Amino acid sequence: MTKPRFRIIPECHADTALARFFVPNVKQEDHANGSSNVASEMKRAGFSEVILIGLIDNDKLKHTPRYFDDFIEIERGQCVSFRQKEDVRVEHYLIVLERAIETFLLYNAAQVGINVADFGFSEVQKEFQKNLKSQQIEDSENYQSLLKALRDQQAPDFIKIEAFLNQFL
Repeated sequence: MTKPRFRIIPECHADTALARFFVPNVKQEDHANGSSNVASEMKRAGFSEVILIGLIDNDKLKHTPRYFDDFIEIERGQCVSFRQKEDVRVEHYLIVLERAIETFLLYNAAQVGINVADFGFSEVQKEFQKNLKSQQIEDSENYQSLLKALRDQQAPDFIKIEAFLNQFL
């Protein structure tokens, strides 16, 4: 039996690189700038047969798009949660990185004893955030090496994301 097709719609460049890390065939056009654009894209797709997975940061709690109001949490890690739209007519999911991607990465690095400075990034959260906001982060070898190290060292939320996405592969 062939599993249905799925698409990941990340909200920022660092999220796009993270999605590509876990699912190498994620295409550039899947990137949506901001959680409101992720919501718009998912809403626009509606009842298609493609499973949609939004990848967003939870850093703007007061500005959560209304489309996400009826997503229920189905699983949780320390800095990531997985949500599913209640409407059974669509298969729409969210991977929500708690606070922002830099918080997610710094937490997971600390859990497995990885120092982001070893990969050319600042340990200062605000400076690390600036590095992650650039479009160049999508092709950064240092960023890819950091992601690989986090997976190889079995950072807890990386294990959860990989297991979640594997159900669709």
